[in-house]
Amino acid sequence: MQELGTHKERRYAHPLLVALATIGGFTILITLALFLLVLWTTKGVVTGPSIYHGDKIGVVEIKGLITESEATIKALRDFQYNQKIKAVVIRINSPGGSVGASQELYEEILRLNHEKPVVASLATVAASGGYYASLGARHIVANPGTVTASIGVIMKVPNIEGLLEKLGIQT
Repeated sequence: MQELGTHKERRYAHPLLVALATIGGFTILITLALFLLVLWTTKGVVTGPSIYHGDKIGVVEIKGLITESEATIKALRDFQYNQKIKAVVIRINSPGGSVGASQELYEEILRLNHEKPVVASLATVAASGGYYASLGARHIVANPGTVTASIGVIMKVPNIEGLLEKLGIQT
């Protein structure tokens, strides 16, 4: 017969907890590795104004539908006045957008291009207002598969032909 209190029971961690801890550990390691990779690959590329040593190239991204221009214009002006920024690359991935914002971007890029070299880099799509904005740059670079061009405006106009007929107005 076994005496009470002398038997030691071995306890193992629940397999689900072990799996979750392992996955969590790998997730943290991968996140850290990606963070370090991003820091390493963006060395020397400026995406906003700050204090840097040596000559730099500024990078501005125009992504998605162009509905406003204020933030991009501010970044372009910051690069214009920063003496360490010697050139600017504008990365465009946009199907276009509002005419006013696209016009403002074009004019600001053109103005900056008179002081510093500006290169427009067209990504997957740079159509309509996205392409229009790129025309202010000194050089435009596109991938062979970039969908681009087609500067135009889509306007919705109501069809009032029936109303005009009822009023006796000929069109």
